[in-house]
Amino acid sequence: MWTERERAYVERARVGRLATADADGRPHVVPICVALVDGNLVTPIDEKPKQVSPEALRRSRDVAENPHVAVVFDHYSEDWSRLGWVQVRGTATLVKPGEQGEQGEQGEDRHGTGFGALRRKYDQYADHDLERRPLIWIETGSVRSWGALE
Repeated sequence: MWTERERAYVERARVGRLATADADGRPHVVPICVALVDGNLVTPIDEKPKQVSPEALRRSRDVAENPHVAVVFDHYSEDWSRLGWVQVRGTATLVKPGEQGEQGEQGEDRHGTGFGALRRKYDQYADHDLERRPLIWIETGSVRSWGALE
């Protein structure tokens, strides 16, 4: 499903854009920090300032109502021969602290595995109490890409 170029591009990406929709199909897009775990994506509901509880965030509510999501990773260049993007479509689950949610293929704890991957990728999470926060686990359904993925 993933090509090596797509996987490397997403692993290097510092930000993605998560697209969700509520039960009525109203879209919502938000930039996210994201890590790749066994071909799936994880993104935290981290401690950056928010006006509502993690479960009340629009993306959390949307995932509960409609788990079909897309994440886009892209870059722009004035030299249009260097443009590129990767789009991941999948099914999202909100995994709360203390819940393992559905077990992964190896029976791993998705909450702990996800936050471990996020901490390895983002030094900024070293002093965040991620274990007490939910995360969104995105089971990859399909991957599409275009352009220069260097």
